[in-house]
Amino acid sequence: MRRRASVAAVSDVGPRRVNEDRALAVLDDDGSWLIAVADGLGGHPRGDEAAQAAVDGLPRRIADRAEMVAAFAEADQRVLALTGSGRRTRRVPLYTLPMSTLTVAAWTPESGLVVAWMGDTLPFVLRSGGNGFAGHVCGLPHRNPDGTIDACLGMPPGSPGLLHRPVEAEVEIVVEPDPSASPDAVVVCSDGAWEPFVYYYGTDWLAGASGASSGSSDSPDGGIGSACPADPADADSLAASVLRAAKGMGLNDNATVAAAVWR
Repeated sequence: MRRRASVAAVSDVGPRRVNEDRALAVLDDDGSWLIAVADGLGGHPRGDEAAQAAVDGLPRRIADRAEMVAAFAEADQRVLALTGSGRRTRRVPLYTLPMSTLTVAAWTPESGLVVAWMGDTLPFVLRSGGNGFAGHVCGLPHRNPDGTIDACLGMPPGSPGLLHRPVEAEVEIVVEPDPSASPDAVVVCSDGAWEPFVYYYGTDWLAGASGASSGSSDSPDGGIGSACPADPADADSLAASVLRAAKGMGLNDNATVAAAVWR
């Protein structure tokens, strides 16, 4: 049976004056889809332009790990280009350079699900059950204890204290190649959208009600499942529900949610 998919993205500026989040949600005729969220780094200039450059650099279809790596490399070059080639070669303070996080989830009927991220915009996968959705975060944010990001787009080569590897080594990728085993939904949240839950529930929310390590299952009563409707009609209702729950706890940043639902 062919699975029917829907995709959507919603955003709220929160208490900020400018929304530096950008999102992409694309659905193809064959049921393949791609969703993405980019978040311009706060405290850096032109964060909105960096996030826009990140999503503008993405293809509308990604079928495997190699294509995902290539997509992130292209997005990285687009963000780096905002600084100009001359500035990239000089030692300048990092906070003067535009940078952006990026998370992408893509599914094709031939290759299944591929999810990748750099920074602290996080992907969650969900499965439907009798009492609603249960799910888990794919991995941990690329963030240091002091809150600084240690892997994102636009970091110039040789930056002190940062990863010096190429994008292929920096990007974190999860592949679920069996299309029939793919989950029922994927949600991508900027830090402004997932942090309210952590402030409210504690860090256990990221992994689920059990507080187990990343990648474990959770229940509709904890983790991302607690923010989802029991049976969303489509991706619009799922994304809106997660954002509404985050807003209800209080936003302290731009908050953006992209979602894909397929059955």
